[in-house]
Amino acid sequence: MQLTALVLLLWLPLFAASGFRSDELKRLVGELRLNVDSLPDGSFLFDVNGREVKICVLHDMVQSVGYNLFSDDFKAAAHSPVLDFLERYFLQLDHPQQDRPRERMMREDRFSFTKGSLATVATLHPGDAFTFGYEQKRYVALWMSGEKVVLSVAFPATHEMISGENKQEAEEHVEDDIRYVQTGYDEEVNEEMLSPTAQKNYLMRRGSTYMNELFSSDLYYQRQNDSLVLVADVSHPLESVANMIISPSCKADLNLKVEQVLYGYKRKQFEVPLGKWIAYCLNNGCELYYGIESFDQEAVRATVIAVNMAENYNHLLFVTIPLTVIETGSGDLAGTLQTFIPMHNVKSLLEKYKKVDSKRKKHYEQ
Repeated sequence: MQLTALVLLLWLPLFAASGFRSDELKRLVGELRLNVDSLPDGSFLFDVNGREVKICVLHDMVQSVGYNLFSDDFKAAAHSPVLDFLERYFLQLDHPQQDRPRERMMREDRFSFTKGSLATVATLHPGDAFTFGYEQKRYVALWMSGEKVVLSVAFPATHEMISGENKQEAEEHVEDDIRYVQTGYDEEVNEEMLSPTAQKNYLMRRGSTYMNELFSSDLYYQRQNDSLVLVADVSHPLESVANMIISPSCKADLNLKVEQVLYGYKRKQFEVPLGKWIAYCLNNGCELYYGIESFDQEAVRATVIAVNMAENYNHLLFVTIPLTVIETGSGDLAGTLQTFIPMHNVKSLLEKYKKVDSKRKKHYEQ
């Protein structure tokens, strides 16, 4: 029997698993008495009281558990953790924690049925007409039958809610998530996307700003043999640094030595390629912005803000880039990383940027 087929494993005596993304996933699998031991990477269906429960395994770890409401192809196209959340949360409502009954759970989580009820969920199938939207830091999800809404739910757009992980669990997974991420993405660029600068053959791709004009997503290019390439030379250190720390197309061989600040005033150190850190942020729906804190004849000190509007959090990377790294295109960067910071808390961490000297202004701007 293929593992991707429906597996009838209701009320097995024991379960075992090599790893779980969160304690809540481990609790759910245990309560449902599902045997997930030795499952390879993939998506698997179990029958639980006549309902299909889907378990997804990746890198020898159970990543999600929930009712089978969306096909894997639909999830891949939507590229949104909201779909995993809905499958898991409906299952949690049917199997709540003992000290957190359903009504209390929904009240504390600010989750509401605006049309239909939990009983309606049992009538849903993969392929049913579905849509969801984001408004005022909340999601609304709708299932339709023709022109009629059969089920509608609303819930907050927060990482802890959608991922099902508490802050400590989320932080613990960052290093592995960065290591496993795929890189190799190149941004397409042409001259129509760029603005001229005061320097011949140098152009700017104007991005947007965040919080104030000192954090931007601008990138810098130069014409080279009828091509457009990212600026990467020590004679233009600030522009080179901007390209290095936020562009997935940067070809520099850079290693990021990270000190990660963890919940409870703990810290951990690890090393990853800088390109993997950038890919991790982009793959998780973050927009990247940078600010230059200071620079001298030895190094540039900068901050990268990874902004996730969909889940209402920021990552902050405070990084030092030696000028020798810009000159050679390879080497080590030292950085301090703070992750999953609620947006309303990040402003106090960036107060120093209000007093930045005007010499940091980019000399490419007209």
